[in-house]
Amino acid sequence: MKIVMLMLVLTIAHGLAIKASASEKDNPDSIFDGILGRYVSKDGLVNYKGLKEDKEFIRYIEYLSNTDPRKLPTDKHRMAFWINAYNAFVIKGVLEEYPIKSVLKVGWIPHSFFKRKKFDTKHGEITLQVLENEKLREAFREPRIHFVINCASISCPKLLTEAYSAEKLEEQLEAQAVSFINDKSRNYLDKENKVLYLSRIFKWYEGDFIKKGEKIEDYVAGYLNPDDAEFVRNNEVAVKYLDYDWGLNEQK
Repeated sequence: MKIVMLMLVLTIAHGLAIKASASEKDNPDSIFDGILGRYVSKDGLVNYKGLKEDKEFIRYIEYLSNTDPRKLPTDKHRMAFWINAYNAFVIKGVLEEYPIKSVLKVGWIPHSFFKRKKFDTKHGEITLQVLENEKLREAFREPRIHFVINCASISCPKLLTEAYSAEKLEEQLEAQAVSFINDKSRNYLDKENKVLYLSRIFKWYEGDFIKKGEKIEDYVAGYLNPDDAEFVRNNEVAVKYLDYDWGLNEQK
């Protein structure tokens, strides 16, 4: 009798484990995690050639197109959804035009890739420009969004090798802010000449980062390494903006 009961318990446990595993595999975040893990390197470069044939990516795009974010439980779920949607739609847009050298080479109107290319959502087609400005910037007023959305270009913040999720969103936003601001290929401090060189993202979206009476260097200092932060706070530094490299963020 004991043996029968033990076998029954093991069978139920095994069944629950299989169900949990299948559920985890079918979770949209897990699907995108797998895609990013397979095709994005640690330095944020993308294997577009390999990704072009990935059926799981098509499945994930279908999820984004058929999900109503208004029915998600919290603002964090909605923010994570739209961040992932932006990054995935950018990848989809590149794959539709691939091979290309830059997203700026798509279309004849400047920035057509962001202004004209459309992607399906539950409530109709949307451009990347509208997604960024209305679904993310205006909806959440969260400046760190600029460090987590990737425009498929070298000077953009690096694409993560994992999806953004409501459960980890605060941690991910903070980590990406620190990573981007301390990445010397995108921002750096010249102490000798007292010049703070910044990504043009800080120029284009300055109003998102600073409050009335503040300067952009005040915001940046909040994420710089302690030594550089102290220097910026205790010295008058000039701010200059670096050229933006729109070359495709492709693995060679």
